[in-house]
Amino acid sequence: MANKEIEKKEEVKKVSKKKSDTKTSKKTTTTKKVTSKESAPKKRTTKKVDLEQVDNKIKEDLVKEHVKESINEQPKEEVKQEKTKFGIFEYVLLLVIISLVFSLIGYFIGLKGNKSIDDDYVTVNKELREFIEEYNYILENYYGDIDESELINSAIKGMLSAIDEYSGFIDNGSNNNSISLKGEYDGLGIGVLNDDRGNIVIVTIYKDSPAEKAGIEVGDIVSKINGEDMTNQDNSVLVEKVAELDDINLTIIRDDEELEFNLKKEHVVLQSVGYEMLENNIGYIQVGIFAENTDEQFEEALTSLENQNMQSLIIDLRGNSGGHLTTVKNMLSLFLNDTHVIYQTEDENGIEKVYSTGNEDKDYEIVVLQDLSSASASEVMASALREQLDAYIVGTTSFGKGTVQTLRVVDGIGEYKVTTMKWLTSNGVWIDSNGIAPDLEVQLNEEYYSNPTRENDNQFQAAVDYLKGEN
Repeated sequence: MANKEIEKKEEVKKVSKKKSDTKTSKKTTTTKKVTSKESAPKKRTTKKVDLEQVDNKIKEDLVKEHVKESINEQPKEEVKQEKTKFGIFEYVLLLVIISLVFSLIGYFIGLKGNKSIDDDYVTVNKELREFIEEYNYILENYYGDIDESELINSAIKGMLSAIDEYSGFIDNGSNNNSISLKGEYDGLGIGVLNDDRGNIVIVTIYKDSPAEKAGIEVGDIVSKINGEDMTNQDNSVLVEKVAELDDINLTIIRDDEELEFNLKKEHVVLQSVGYEMLENNIGYIQVGIFAENTDEQFEEALTSLENQNMQSLIIDLRGNSGGHLTTVKNMLSLFLNDTHVIYQTEDENGIEKVYSTGNEDKDYEIVVLQDLSSASASEVMASALREQLDAYIVGTTSFGKGTVQTLRVVDGIGEYKVTTMKWLTSNGVWIDSNGIAPDLEVQLNEEYYSNPTRENDNQFQAAVDYLKGEN
Protein backbone atom coordinates (compact mmCIF):
# COMPACT_ATOMS: atom_id res chain seq x y z
CA MET A 1 0.00 0.00 0.00
CA ALA A 2 2.79 2.37 0.84
CA ASN A 3 4.43 1.76 -2.52
CA LYS A 4 1.16 2.39 -4.37
CA GLU A 5 0.61 5.67 -2.53
CA ILE A 6 4.16 6.76 -3.38
CA GLU A 7 3.55 5.86 -7.04
CA LYS A 8 0.31 7.88 -7.07
CA LYS A 9 2.04 10.89 -5.56
CA GLU A 10 4.79 10.63 -8.16
CA GLU A 11 2.16 10.52 -10.94
CA VAL A 12 0.43 13.59 -9.50
CA LYS A 13 3.74 15.44 -9.39
CA LYS A 14 4.47 14.49 -13.00
CA VAL A 15 1.03 15.67 -14.18
CA SER A 16 1.37 18.90 -12.18
CA LYS A 17 4.84 19.51 -13.60
CA LYS A 18 3.58 18.82 -17.13
CA LYS A 19 0.75 21.34 -16.72
CA SER A 20 3.16 23.89 -15.25
CA ASP A 21 5.57 23.38 -18.15
CA THR A 22 2.72 23.76 -20.62
CA LYS A 23 1.59 27.06 -19.01
CA THR A 24 5.14 28.37 -18.97
CA SER A 25 5.56 27.43 -22.60
CA LYS A 26 2.33 29.17 -23.59
CA LYS A 27 3.22 32.25 -21.62
CA THR A 28 6.64 32.37 -23.22
CA THR A 29 5.12 31.98 -26.69
CA THR A 30 2.62 34.81 -26.27
CA THR A 31 5.14 37.27 -24.86
CA LYS A 32 8.19 36.50 -26.97
CA LYS A 33 9.45 39.32 -29.23
CA VAL A 34 11.71 39.20 -32.27
CA THR A 35 14.20 42.00 -31.85
CA SER A 36 15.88 41.90 -35.25
CA LYS A 37 14.03 43.24 -38.28
CA GLU A 38 16.30 41.15 -40.53
CA SER A 39 15.47 37.87 -38.82
CA ALA A 40 11.70 38.11 -39.27
CA PRO A 41 9.10 40.43 -40.87
CA LYS A 42 7.51 42.95 -38.53
CA LYS A 43 4.12 41.23 -38.61
CA ARG A 44 5.64 38.34 -36.65
CA THR A 45 6.92 40.70 -33.95
CA THR A 46 3.48 42.15 -33.25
CA LYS A 47 1.59 41.28 -30.12
CA LYS A 48 -1.93 39.98 -30.36
CA VAL A 49 -4.45 41.30 -27.88
CA ASP A 50 -5.71 38.62 -25.48
CA LEU A 51 -9.53 38.63 -25.65
CA GLU A 52 -9.88 37.07 -22.20
CA GLN A 53 -7.80 39.85 -20.68
CA VAL A 54 -9.91 42.44 -22.50
CA ASP A 55 -13.11 40.78 -21.24
CA ASN A 56 -11.89 40.98 -17.65
CA LYS A 57 -10.82 44.60 -18.07
CA ILE A 58 -14.21 45.62 -19.48
CA LYS A 59 -16.07 43.73 -16.76
CA GLU A 60 -14.08 45.57 -14.07
CA ASP A 61 -14.73 48.96 -15.74
CA LEU A 62 -18.48 48.30 -15.99
CA VAL A 63 -18.69 47.43 -12.31
CA LYS A 64 -16.73 50.59 -11.44
CA GLU A 65 -19.08 52.74 -13.55
CA HIS A 66 -22.16 51.39 -11.73
CA VAL A 67 -20.50 52.09 -8.38
CA LYS A 68 -19.85 55.66 -9.58
CA GLU A 69 -23.52 56.09 -10.49
CA SER A 70 -24.69 54.91 -7.08
CA ILE A 71 -22.81 57.77 -5.43
CA ASN A 72 -23.63 60.31 -8.17
CA GLU A 73 -20.01 60.57 -9.25
CA GLN A 74 -19.34 61.70 -12.82
CA PRO A 75 -16.66 59.96 -14.95
CA LYS A 76 -13.56 62.11 -15.23
CA GLU A 77 -12.26 63.42 -18.56
CA GLU A 78 -8.56 62.91 -17.85
CA VAL A 79 -6.81 59.80 -19.06
CA LYS A 80 -5.45 58.04 -15.99
CA GLN A 81 -2.54 55.62 -16.02
CA GLU A 82 -3.15 52.27 -14.37
CA LYS A 83 -0.95 49.36 -13.55
CA THR A 84 -1.94 46.32 -15.62
CA LYS A 85 -0.32 43.12 -16.67
CA PHE A 86 -0.31 44.29 -20.30
CA GLY A 87 2.66 45.69 -22.15
CA ILE A 88 2.58 49.38 -23.10
CA PHE A 89 1.08 48.81 -26.53
CA GLU A 90 -1.73 46.53 -25.30
CA TYR A 91 -2.54 49.02 -22.54
CA VAL A 92 -2.74 51.96 -24.97
CA LEU A 93 -4.84 49.90 -27.37
CA LEU A 94 -7.31 48.96 -24.63
CA LEU A 95 -7.51 52.54 -23.40
CA VAL A 96 -8.28 53.85 -26.88
CA ILE A 97 -10.81 51.14 -27.67
CA ILE A 98 -12.67 51.41 -24.37
CA SER A 99 -12.87 55.22 -24.43
CA LEU A 100 -13.99 55.31 -28.06
CA VAL A 101 -16.60 52.59 -27.68
CA PHE A 102 -18.16 54.35 -24.70
CA SER A 103 -18.08 57.70 -26.52
CA LEU A 104 -19.08 56.63 -29.99
CA ILE A 105 -21.61 53.78 -29.78
CA GLY A 106 -23.68 55.40 -27.07
CA TYR A 107 -23.06 53.11 -24.14
CA PHE A 108 -22.61 55.54 -21.29
CA ILE A 109 -22.62 53.01 -18.53
CA GLY A 110 -24.82 53.69 -15.51
CA LEU A 111 -26.92 56.29 -17.36
CA LYS A 112 -29.22 54.00 -19.30
CA GLY A 113 -31.66 53.26 -16.52
CA ASN A 114 -32.94 49.69 -16.53
CA LYS A 115 -29.95 47.88 -18.04
CA SER A 116 -27.93 45.51 -15.82
CA ILE A 117 -24.14 45.23 -15.75
CA ASP A 118 -24.34 41.93 -17.58
CA ASP A 119 -26.50 43.39 -20.37
CA ASP A 120 -24.03 46.23 -20.89
CA TYR A 121 -21.10 43.85 -20.65
CA VAL A 122 -22.44 41.45 -23.27
CA THR A 123 -23.21 44.23 -25.75
CA VAL A 124 -19.95 46.13 -25.34
CA ASN A 125 -17.96 42.92 -25.12
CA LYS A 126 -19.38 41.76 -28.46
CA GLU A 127 -18.38 45.02 -30.17
CA LEU A 128 -14.84 44.93 -28.77
CA ARG A 129 -14.33 41.25 -29.51
CA GLU A 130 -15.25 41.81 -33.15
CA PHE A 131 -12.77 44.68 -33.41
CA ILE A 132 -9.96 42.83 -31.66
CA GLU A 133 -10.50 39.65 -33.70
CA GLU A 134 -10.12 41.62 -36.93
CA TYR A 135 -7.12 43.48 -35.54
CA ASN A 136 -5.40 40.19 -34.67
CA TYR A 137 -6.31 38.72 -38.06
CA ILE A 138 -4.68 41.64 -39.87
CA LEU A 139 -1.51 41.38 -37.77
CA GLU A 140 -1.23 37.64 -38.43
CA ASN A 141 -2.11 37.59 -42.11
CA TYR A 142 -0.90 40.80 -43.73
CA TYR A 143 1.98 39.87 -46.05
CA GLY A 144 4.25 42.84 -45.24
CA ASP A 145 5.43 44.92 -42.31
CA ILE A 146 2.82 46.62 -40.11
CA ASP A 147 3.18 49.70 -37.95
CA GLU A 148 0.82 48.93 -35.05
CA SER A 149 0.53 52.57 -33.97
CA GLU A 150 -0.44 53.65 -37.49
CA LEU A 151 -2.98 50.84 -37.63
CA ILE A 152 -4.65 52.11 -34.45
CA ASN A 153 -4.44 55.74 -35.62
CA SER A 154 -6.24 54.80 -38.83
CA ALA A 155 -8.90 52.91 -36.87
CA ILE A 156 -9.54 55.94 -34.67
CA LYS A 157 -9.71 58.23 -37.69
CA GLY A 158 -12.22 55.92 -39.32
CA MET A 159 -14.49 55.84 -36.27
CA LEU A 160 -14.35 59.59 -35.73
CA SER A 161 -15.07 60.32 -39.41
CA ALA A 162 -18.37 58.46 -39.03
CA ILE A 163 -19.68 60.87 -36.35
CA ASP A 164 -19.65 64.51 -37.44
CA GLU A 165 -17.42 67.04 -39.16
CA TYR A 166 -16.03 68.44 -35.89
CA SER A 167 -14.84 65.17 -34.36
CA GLY A 168 -11.45 64.06 -35.59
CA PHE A 169 -7.98 62.74 -34.96
CA ILE A 170 -5.16 65.23 -34.47
CA ASP A 171 -1.73 64.13 -35.69
CA ASN A 172 1.20 64.65 -33.32
CA GLY A 173 3.16 66.70 -35.86
CA SER A 174 0.33 69.00 -36.91
CA ASN A 175 0.32 71.23 -33.85
CA ASN A 176 -0.22 74.71 -35.31
CA ASN A 177 -3.85 74.77 -34.21
CA SER A 178 -2.98 73.39 -30.76
CA ILE A 179 -0.35 76.10 -30.31
CA SER A 180 -2.84 78.79 -31.33
CA LEU A 181 -5.38 77.54 -28.77
CA LYS A 182 -2.81 77.29 -26.01
CA GLY A 183 -1.58 80.80 -26.76
CA GLU A 184 2.07 80.18 -25.90
CA TYR A 185 4.83 77.67 -26.52
CA ASP A 186 8.60 77.21 -26.70
CA GLY A 187 9.78 77.47 -30.28
CA LEU A 188 10.86 79.69 -33.16
CA GLY A 189 7.58 81.55 -33.63
CA ILE A 190 6.68 80.26 -37.08
CA GLY A 191 3.71 78.44 -38.58
CA VAL A 192 4.36 76.13 -41.53
CA LEU A 193 2.38 74.31 -44.21
CA ASN A 194 3.15 72.24 -47.31
CA ASP A 195 2.40 73.94 -50.63
CA ASP A 196 1.08 72.08 -53.70
CA ARG A 197 4.68 71.25 -54.73
CA GLY A 198 5.54 69.67 -51.38
CA ASN A 199 7.67 72.54 -50.09
CA ILE A 200 7.56 73.48 -46.40
CA VAL A 201 6.44 77.11 -46.50
CA ILE A 202 6.38 79.59 -43.60
CA VAL A 203 2.86 81.02 -43.43
CA THR A 204 2.95 82.72 -40.01
CA ILE A 205 5.54 84.77 -38.12
CA TYR A 206 4.60 85.47 -34.50
CA LYS A 207 5.35 88.88 -33.03
CA ASP A 208 8.56 89.25 -30.97
CA SER A 209 9.57 85.67 -31.82
CA PRO A 210 13.08 84.43 -32.69
CA ALA A 211 12.00 84.11 -36.33
CA GLU A 212 10.78 87.73 -36.51
CA LYS A 213 13.92 89.05 -34.81
CA ALA A 214 16.13 87.11 -37.24
CA GLY A 215 14.35 88.48 -40.31
CA ILE A 216 12.56 85.36 -41.53
CA GLU A 217 9.53 86.25 -43.66
CA VAL A 218 6.16 84.77 -44.58
CA GLY A 219 6.55 82.87 -47.86
CA ASP A 220 10.08 81.66 -47.13
CA ILE A 221 10.69 78.00 -48.03
CA VAL A 222 12.53 75.83 -45.50
CA SER A 223 15.01 73.65 -47.42
CA LYS A 224 17.21 72.40 -44.55
CA ILE A 225 17.31 72.22 -40.77
CA ASN A 226 20.76 71.75 -39.21
CA GLY A 227 21.96 70.56 -42.61
CA GLU A 228 19.25 67.90 -43.02
CA ASP A 229 17.35 68.13 -46.30
CA MET A 230 13.66 69.02 -45.88
CA THR A 231 12.80 68.75 -49.58
CA ASN A 232 9.52 66.85 -50.13
CA GLN A 233 9.14 66.30 -46.39
CA ASP A 234 5.85 66.74 -44.55
CA ASN A 235 5.74 69.89 -42.42
CA SER A 236 5.26 67.69 -39.33
CA VAL A 237 8.85 66.47 -39.76
CA LEU A 238 10.13 70.03 -39.36
CA VAL A 239 7.89 70.57 -36.33
CA GLU A 240 9.26 67.44 -34.66
CA LYS A 241 12.87 68.42 -35.44
CA VAL A 242 12.38 71.88 -33.92
CA ALA A 243 10.85 70.29 -30.80
CA GLU A 244 13.94 68.13 -30.31
CA LEU A 245 16.53 70.92 -30.71
CA ASP A 246 17.48 74.13 -28.90
CA ASP A 247 19.97 75.68 -31.30
CA ILE A 248 18.67 75.56 -34.86
CA ASN A 249 20.15 76.43 -38.23
CA LEU A 250 17.50 76.98 -40.92
CA THR A 251 18.36 77.14 -44.60
CA ILE A 252 15.73 79.25 -46.33
CA ILE A 253 14.99 79.78 -50.02
CA ARG A 254 13.69 83.27 -50.82
CA ASP A 255 13.38 84.53 -54.41
CA ASP A 256 15.60 81.66 -55.60
CA GLU A 257 18.31 82.76 -53.15
CA GLU A 258 19.55 80.47 -50.35
CA LEU A 259 19.82 82.11 -46.90
CA GLU A 260 20.94 80.73 -43.54
CA PHE A 261 19.58 81.70 -40.11
CA ASN A 262 20.95 80.60 -36.74
CA LEU A 263 18.13 80.59 -34.20
CA LYS A 264 17.62 79.66 -30.58
CA LYS A 265 14.20 78.64 -29.28
CA GLU A 266 12.45 81.02 -26.89
CA HIS A 267 9.17 81.13 -25.00
CA VAL A 268 6.73 82.69 -27.46
CA VAL A 269 3.46 84.27 -26.30
CA LEU A 270 0.89 84.63 -29.07
CA GLN A 271 -1.01 87.91 -29.12
CA SER A 272 -4.65 87.15 -29.87
CA VAL A 273 -5.95 90.60 -28.81
CA GLY A 274 -5.34 94.02 -30.34
CA TYR A 275 -6.86 97.31 -29.16
CA GLU A 276 -6.86 101.10 -29.57
CA MET A 277 -8.86 104.19 -28.64
CA LEU A 278 -10.73 105.81 -31.53
CA GLU A 279 -12.29 109.26 -31.88
CA ASN A 280 -15.29 110.13 -29.71
CA ASN A 281 -13.90 107.93 -26.91
CA ILE A 282 -14.87 104.78 -28.77
CA GLY A 283 -12.78 101.79 -27.70
CA TYR A 284 -11.88 99.08 -30.19
CA ILE A 285 -10.79 95.51 -29.31
CA GLN A 286 -10.06 92.87 -31.94
CA VAL A 287 -10.03 89.20 -30.84
CA GLY A 288 -8.43 86.69 -33.22
CA ILE A 289 -9.05 83.46 -31.29
CA PHE A 290 -10.19 82.35 -27.83
CA ALA A 291 -6.91 80.82 -26.64
CA GLU A 292 -6.07 79.86 -23.07
CA ASN A 293 -4.51 83.29 -22.42
CA THR A 294 -6.87 85.45 -24.51
CA ASP A 295 -8.99 86.36 -21.48
CA GLU A 296 -5.93 87.83 -19.71
CA GLN A 297 -4.98 89.86 -22.78
CA PHE A 298 -8.61 91.00 -23.22
CA GLU A 299 -8.90 92.14 -19.61
CA GLU A 300 -5.68 94.14 -19.96
CA ALA A 301 -7.03 95.80 -23.12
CA LEU A 302 -10.42 96.58 -21.59
CA THR A 303 -8.88 98.04 -18.42
CA SER A 304 -6.54 100.24 -20.46
CA LEU A 305 -9.41 101.61 -22.58
CA GLU A 306 -11.63 102.22 -19.54
CA ASN A 307 -8.78 104.10 -17.86
CA GLN A 308 -8.70 106.32 -20.96
CA ASN A 309 -12.34 107.31 -20.34
CA MET A 310 -13.86 105.00 -22.94
CA GLN A 311 -17.55 105.81 -23.53
CA SER A 312 -18.48 102.96 -25.89
CA LEU A 313 -16.86 99.82 -27.28
CA ILE A 314 -16.49 97.85 -30.53
CA ILE A 315 -15.56 94.16 -30.16
CA ASP A 316 -14.35 92.78 -33.50
CA LEU A 317 -14.87 88.99 -33.78
CA ARG A 318 -14.63 88.76 -37.56
CA GLY A 319 -12.63 85.76 -38.73
CA ASN A 320 -12.59 84.32 -35.19
CA SER A 321 -13.37 80.60 -35.44
CA GLY A 322 -13.71 80.10 -31.68
CA GLY A 323 -11.69 78.35 -28.99
CA HIS A 324 -12.06 77.60 -25.28
CA LEU A 325 -15.43 78.04 -23.56
CA THR A 326 -13.69 78.81 -20.27
CA THR A 327 -11.93 81.73 -21.94
CA VAL A 328 -15.10 83.28 -23.33
CA LYS A 329 -16.82 82.77 -19.96
CA ASN A 330 -14.07 84.76 -18.25
CA MET A 331 -14.31 87.50 -20.86
CA LEU A 332 -18.08 87.80 -20.56
CA SER A 333 -17.75 87.96 -16.78
CA LEU A 334 -15.97 91.28 -17.25
CA PHE A 335 -19.25 92.74 -18.56
CA LEU A 336 -21.97 90.97 -16.54
CA ASN A 337 -22.64 90.28 -12.87
CA ASP A 338 -23.26 86.78 -11.53
CA THR A 339 -27.06 86.92 -11.93
CA HIS A 340 -26.72 86.53 -15.71
CA VAL A 341 -26.78 83.27 -17.64
CA ILE A 342 -24.16 83.57 -20.41
CA TYR A 343 -24.76 80.25 -22.21
CA GLN A 344 -26.24 76.81 -21.65
CA THR A 345 -25.03 73.28 -22.41
CA GLU A 346 -27.11 70.23 -23.28
CA ASP A 347 -26.15 66.56 -23.26
CA GLU A 348 -27.91 63.30 -22.45
CA ASN A 349 -28.13 64.36 -18.78
CA GLY A 350 -30.15 67.47 -19.66
CA ILE A 351 -29.53 71.22 -19.80
CA GLU A 352 -27.13 73.13 -17.56
CA LYS A 353 -27.07 76.92 -17.28
CA VAL A 354 -23.67 78.60 -17.05
CA TYR A 355 -23.60 81.88 -15.12
CA SER A 356 -21.24 84.83 -15.22
CA THR A 357 -18.81 85.15 -12.33
CA GLY A 358 -18.57 88.93 -12.65
CA ASN A 359 -19.35 91.68 -10.13
CA GLU A 360 -21.02 94.36 -12.27
CA ASP A 361 -22.89 95.15 -15.48
CA LYS A 362 -21.13 97.54 -17.83
CA ASP A 363 -23.26 100.57 -18.68
CA TYR A 364 -21.65 101.70 -21.95
CA GLU A 365 -22.87 100.78 -25.42
CA ILE A 366 -21.28 97.80 -27.14
CA VAL A 367 -21.18 96.87 -30.82
CA VAL A 368 -20.04 93.41 -31.92
CA LEU A 369 -18.59 92.96 -35.42
CA GLN A 370 -19.02 89.49 -36.91
CA ASP A 371 -18.97 87.67 -40.24
CA LEU A 372 -19.47 84.19 -41.68
CA SER A 373 -16.17 83.02 -40.14
CA SER A 374 -17.24 84.01 -36.61
CA ALA A 375 -18.02 80.68 -34.98
CA SER A 376 -18.43 78.76 -31.74
CA ALA A 377 -17.01 80.81 -28.84
CA SER A 378 -17.40 83.97 -30.97
CA GLU A 379 -21.10 83.20 -31.24
CA VAL A 380 -21.29 82.54 -27.49
CA MET A 381 -19.89 86.00 -26.83
CA ALA A 382 -22.01 87.83 -29.41
CA SER A 383 -25.26 86.17 -28.33
CA ALA A 384 -24.65 86.69 -24.59
CA LEU A 385 -23.79 90.38 -24.99
CA ARG A 386 -26.89 90.95 -27.13
CA GLU A 387 -29.32 88.94 -24.99
CA GLN A 388 -28.02 90.06 -21.60
CA LEU A 389 -26.61 93.55 -22.24
CA ASP A 390 -28.45 94.75 -25.38
CA ALA A 391 -25.28 94.83 -27.48
CA TYR A 392 -25.73 95.67 -31.16
CA ILE A 393 -24.39 93.27 -33.83
CA VAL A 394 -23.08 94.56 -37.18
CA GLY A 395 -21.88 92.53 -40.15
CA THR A 396 -23.21 89.30 -41.64
CA THR A 397 -24.76 86.13 -40.22
CA SER A 398 -22.26 84.09 -38.20
CA PHE A 399 -21.13 80.54 -39.00
CA GLY A 400 -23.57 78.57 -36.85
CA LYS A 401 -21.57 76.06 -34.79
CA GLY A 402 -23.62 74.95 -31.84
CA THR A 403 -21.61 71.98 -30.55
CA VAL A 404 -18.75 71.49 -28.10
CA GLN A 405 -15.77 69.18 -28.58
CA THR A 406 -13.67 67.52 -25.88
CA LEU A 407 -9.99 66.82 -26.45
CA ARG A 408 -8.65 63.39 -25.47
CA VAL A 409 -4.92 62.69 -25.24
CA VAL A 410 -3.58 59.13 -25.40
CA ASP A 411 0.10 58.50 -24.70
CA GLY A 412 1.89 56.87 -27.61
CA ILE A 413 -1.03 57.40 -29.99
CA GLY A 414 -1.79 61.12 -30.11
CA GLU A 415 -4.93 63.13 -29.47
CA TYR A 416 -8.42 63.37 -30.87
CA LYS A 417 -11.48 65.56 -30.36
CA VAL A 418 -15.02 64.29 -30.12
CA THR A 419 -18.32 66.18 -29.93
CA THR A 420 -19.75 65.75 -26.43
CA MET A 421 -22.57 68.30 -26.12
CA LYS A 422 -24.58 71.15 -27.62
CA TRP A 423 -24.33 74.72 -26.45
CA LEU A 424 -27.32 77.10 -26.39
CA THR A 425 -27.44 80.87 -26.10
CA SER A 426 -28.25 82.42 -22.73
CA ASN A 427 -31.94 82.42 -23.75
CA GLY A 428 -31.81 78.73 -24.72
CA VAL A 429 -31.56 79.05 -28.53
CA TRP A 430 -29.54 76.45 -30.48
CA ILE A 431 -27.89 78.34 -33.35
CA ASP A 432 -26.29 75.32 -35.05
CA SER A 433 -26.39 75.59 -38.88
CA ASN A 434 -28.38 78.85 -38.58
CA GLY A 435 -25.87 81.21 -37.04
CA ILE A 436 -26.64 84.56 -35.43
CA ALA A 437 -28.25 87.18 -37.65
CA PRO A 438 -26.87 90.73 -37.20
CA ASP A 439 -28.99 93.68 -36.13
CA LEU A 440 -27.47 95.62 -39.03
CA GLU A 441 -26.40 93.57 -42.04
CA VAL A 442 -23.40 95.01 -43.88
CA GLN A 443 -21.52 93.13 -46.61
CA LEU A 444 -17.81 93.93 -46.69
CA ASN A 445 -16.69 96.09 -49.61
CA GLU A 446 -14.90 94.25 -52.40
CA GLU A 447 -12.26 96.99 -52.35
CA TYR A 448 -11.25 95.89 -48.87
CA TYR A 449 -9.95 92.54 -50.15
CA SER A 450 -7.49 94.19 -52.51
CA ASN A 451 -6.71 97.14 -50.21
CA PRO A 452 -7.51 96.31 -46.56
CA THR A 453 -7.64 99.77 -45.00
CA ARG A 454 -9.96 101.25 -42.39
CA GLU A 455 -11.44 103.51 -45.06
CA ASN A 456 -12.45 100.48 -47.14
CA ASP A 457 -13.76 98.56 -44.11
CA ASN A 458 -17.41 99.59 -44.36
CA GLN A 459 -18.42 97.15 -41.59
CA PHE A 460 -16.08 98.88 -39.17
CA GLN A 461 -17.31 102.30 -40.34
CA ALA A 462 -20.93 101.21 -39.81
CA ALA A 463 -20.13 100.22 -36.20
CA VAL A 464 -18.46 103.58 -35.55
CA ASP A 465 -21.37 105.48 -37.13
CA TYR A 466 -23.86 103.60 -34.95
CA LEU A 467 -22.00 104.50 -31.75
CA LYS A 468 -21.74 108.14 -32.93
CA GLY A 469 -25.52 108.14 -33.45
CA GLU A 470 -25.28 108.49 -37.22
CA ASN A 471 -27.13 105.26 -38.11
